[in-house]
Amino acid sequence: MNVPTRTATRYTVRSFEPADRGPFLSMYESVFGHDRGPEWFRWKFTENPYVDHVPILVATADGEPVGFRSFFAQEMRVGGLLRTAFQPCDTMVHPDHRRRGLFGRLNERALERYADDGPSFFFNFPNENSKPGNLAHGWREIGTVPAYYRPQNPLTALEKGVDAGPTAGGESDAHPAGDGPVTAVRETLRNTVSTSNRVADRLLVGSDADIDVERYRPPPADVLAAVYRRSIPDAIHAHRTAAFFRRRFDNPAHTYAAYVARRNGEPIAALVVSTVDDHARIVDALPRAIATEAEALDRLLASALDDHADRRYVEAFGETVPAPLRFRFYPDTRFPLSALLQPTARTLLARDLEDGLALESSSISSWSLSRLDLDTT
Repeated sequence: MNVPTRTATRYTVRSFEPADRGPFLSMYESVFGHDRGPEWFRWKFTENPYVDHVPILVATADGEPVGFRSFFAQEMRVGGLLRTAFQPCDTMVHPDHRRRGLFGRLNERALERYADDGPSFFFNFPNENSKPGNLAHGWREIGTVPAYYRPQNPLTALEKGVDAGPTAGGESDAHPAGDGPVTAVRETLRNTVSTSNRVADRLLVGSDADIDVERYRPPPADVLAAVYRRSIPDAIHAHRTAAFFRRRFDNPAHTYAAYVARRNGEPIAALVVSTVDDHARIVDALPRAIATEAEALDRLLASALDDHADRRYVEAFGETVPAPLRFRFYPDTRFPLSALLQPTARTLLARDLEDGLALESSSISSWSLSRLDLDTT
């Protein structure tokens, strides 16, 4: 009787090749649950102006791609210096090939590949799964950057209970939309909450009559760059030029709107917002030294919240809202959200590749980040 012999899988790690794009996009959809097409891939990797190649490493099993370690390149300000940084992103390993050391091998190959010819440093916000692997390969924990959440309508849970209660047979036993006393009560409560939010927000806004608010879709890159130059912080952040803004807002996976405050015709502050499914995101606030134009940013925030009152919640990451708690934005690093969410996913890690940069020993106060500094916005 012949017993089949099981041969060991042979893994290799190599640079990205054009034929890898299809397997990458297919695995991305299965791992992350988002459908991303060739246009998005070109935007993020192929046509990135801060790198001259596709910064992706590929793990193969007997020649077939089974894992990817990707990097999002961008130009960063470090004090008065401009440096290229890579943000690890979209790391994935096929479920059949996990727990076999492929993440570590991809990391090792990346460090070899970019030791002498590449970015000045890496920085990212790894999740629970990838954080230990980063730390094992020299990344250092800098600190936690909070994400803030503002519930727009506390009746959401009630609405779901009324409108989405399936029976065992798959049919809903809820009242149809627009039918019955439950719907009438729900609509009345929703309108009451929305009106209350608007009134409360307006009370928080200053009375500077010289500030005018303008809305733009898409955001005006030249105007945003001019506002950014008004007050550039020394803290580490992505360098914002008109070209930078045009590129970031070309992201085919999202759409953006900008709110610009002008005084005597001069743009003095700006807020960028995107909508994702049932919520809105505060993507960026300008100038990056947000305290210098706090009153104008408050005015812009109130306008943005008013325009997105129908969203379940609004999210803000990092330094984008001058006084979060005043506008009822609650951080995920404190109770009660800290008991529900995982702030570890907001933990900033960095690894130097350039001698003398010393970012690994920096403090979290040395960084000034918004969602626009992240690989996805």
